[in-house]
Amino acid sequence: MQRGLAEGGGVWGRLLDMPLLWALLATVGCGLLLLPRVGAGLPEWAPGDVATFDVVMPNDVTLPDEEATEAVRQEARAAVLPVYDLEPRLRLELESEIHALFTACRAKATEGEGLAAATDLAVGEPMARVLESAECGDKLERALVEVVDQVYGTRVVDDLRALERRGDHGLMIRDLATARERTVGLGDVSGAIDLRSGLESALRSRLLEQDAVARRWIKPALEFLESNLVANLVYNRAETEQRVAAAAAQVTARSQVFRRGQVLVRRGDTVTYNVARTLRLLRQQREEVTQYSMVAGIALLVGLMVFGWWHVMHRVTDRGPVTRRLSMVYILMLLFVALNRLGLFLASAVAASGFAPMLSTIDAPLWGMPYAAGPATVLVLMGVVPAVLFALFTALVAGVLLGGDFPAVVYALTAGMVGAFALQRFRDRAGFGRAGLLVGVANVVVLVILQLFRGLPELPETMALSLVGAFLGGPVALAVASALMPLLESIFGVTTPIRLLELSNQNLPLLKQLSLQAPGTYQHSLAVGNLAEAGADAVGANALLVRVCAYYHDVGKLVKPDYFVENQRGLNPHDNLAPSMSALVIESHVKEGLEIARHEKLPLPIRQGIATHHGTKLIRYFYEKAKERSDPAISQVLESDFRYPGPKPNTKELGILLLADAVEAAARTVDNPSPARLQAMVNSIFTDALEDGQLDQSELTIAELDKAASAFLWVLTNMYHHRIDYPGFDFNRRRNRRDPGPLQVGSKTFAAGG
Repeated sequence: MQRGLAEGGGVWGRLLDMPLLWALLATVGCGLLLLPRVGAGLPEWAPGDVATFDVVMPNDVTLPDEEATEAVRQEARAAVLPVYDLEPRLRLELESEIHALFTACRAKATEGEGLAAATDLAVGEPMARVLESAECGDKLERALVEVVDQVYGTRVVDDLRALERRGDHGLMIRDLATARERTVGLGDVSGAIDLRSGLESALRSRLLEQDAVARRWIKPALEFLESNLVANLVYNRAETEQRVAAAAAQVTARSQVFRRGQVLVRRGDTVTYNVARTLRLLRQQREEVTQYSMVAGIALLVGLMVFGWWHVMHRVTDRGPVTRRLSMVYILMLLFVALNRLGLFLASAVAASGFAPMLSTIDAPLWGMPYAAGPATVLVLMGVVPAVLFALFTALVAGVLLGGDFPAVVYALTAGMVGAFALQRFRDRAGFGRAGLLVGVANVVVLVILQLFRGLPELPETMALSLVGAFLGGPVALAVASALMPLLESIFGVTTPIRLLELSNQNLPLLKQLSLQAPGTYQHSLAVGNLAEAGADAVGANALLVRVCAYYHDVGKLVKPDYFVENQRGLNPHDNLAPSMSALVIESHVKEGLEIARHEKLPLPIRQGIATHHGTKLIRYFYEKAKERSDPAISQVLESDFRYPGPKPNTKELGILLLADAVEAAARTVDNPSPARLQAMVNSIFTDALEDGQLDQSELTIAELDKAASAFLWVLTNMYHHRIDYPGFDFNRRRNRRDPGPLQVGSKTFAAGG
């Protein structure tokens, strides 16, 4: 019994019971598969090489454009005006020093050393004699101050030629006294005096205009002023360079955008410097992408989806352990992310092959990717709610693989949803083909809408090819799902509705053998299937599963079919057996049925139906017969020796099967099966099963049992309904069992067996 009911034993079974392991593998595996392969497989061509094949961008890629960025930075640097510091206090300081000089002179400190000590001005011997000759007069003092005021008012620069060269676009003059800045044009400073080449002539001309300066004093005064005048408009190199650097730093880095399907270089073309640089950047981006935030972002996104599945599956799983269903989800995540990555690789390879101009863009083959395969597979394995969620997961995966392409997300989501809901309408493997056609039509409609949204392509041929690819994507996706289904059913130990439909085929060898070797049991099984299906529908259980379980529940009778009354056509073998031995033979059909089911590789739910269709019920007929034959004074007949080994039914479906089996067998013993008698019989069977505790673990409520009883009665009354007598026939006339009488057809009479 244990061997017949073993579920997924061995190492693989234990692995399926470890969803945390599969969650970790799904997070790591899907994360690695979703990392962008921007530079994978790109050639290392140098400028001047000849391209040996077309290079087509597999995704939307943004690369830094260093040349454009540097050009913009140069423009930003050139736009910065040179900064010149204007120091108006120099004029005031020099005039103050001149006043101090003349004050000291008037104090009889006419010696050069005395004057030098009284002021910071450079006063040479010639100027000292001028002061002595002028007796340090006020007129000379005012003349010198006026000349200084005139020269500084015109501005004195350290290098006029450099100023004119730098100020081609203007100057930024910063007043050091007020900290104000203003922009001036080159014409506004064209009259400035060059400290090195123009100061002497400027001073001479202004000194000659002063009446208080004698001719013989011109040269000493000129030397005196030249020695003490400094530039008041000075180029600030440090400030200018700082502003240039700040302007360059504020420039936003320029980038070059390559669209998916864009041809970077054609086969046979010469590789330019820009193409070689782009290929190098693409390879670098592939190397760097695994080191930065994208890895963390994709890992967190996949982890979020894994955690979401953990939460959702606990919500949508009504009964039974959820661990294997979680493991299934995570394995399917890995499987279909890998298939989508493979599809993207193939689409990129087709686009890069240069097979035809219309195939040079990746969009055309990309629409044919099997986005509906995952949701369709999940629908068959786990139901509609997980399938819808898997369609959303597939759309997110498509978006990540294609660099956040919104139309691709919409397209993949629509294909997955239509695939799930379309396949829900079909209940056999041929339905995969019909569902694939529906998905293909939906793909075409969505593609047309998305192309209108994005703008139609330039080439009508490309659009036509995209529509063909979209339509073929539906059948291809469902073909992939159909091809994977038997393998997934086997490795996951899942019994899908499609598998149940296949097992319900009456031409299968096992059922065919049952119909030939145990025809009574076969007819009984068919009748039990009708009853059980009606009862399961009434209580909302899995009617298909119950019907198929009914077909196989008595396959163990194939070992000794003549020991069961429905197959007997003459002597009863139990007449020569002790009741205890007869009970063992009857009981053994459960164990033998499990052995046959295991040998025929019937799925676990069918084996559970075989094991529990009698529960631990009493084999009452032989128990009572044993009690009649036994002598209580010598030995006592134990009820436990005449009970089935069990186990008891633990689901609604198995409980319905137990009741249907008992009701159908009992219905054949009812004389004149009127509705009232059938009702009484059904009530008696249900009451006995309840009182015997056979339904304690079946999850069936009293209300559901009432519904199941009504459904059973409806089927039985239709099976045993009354018919009117056939005119001219008396089928109920008693005949001698050994002499059924001659068979007469027309005017001829045939002896029985003749």
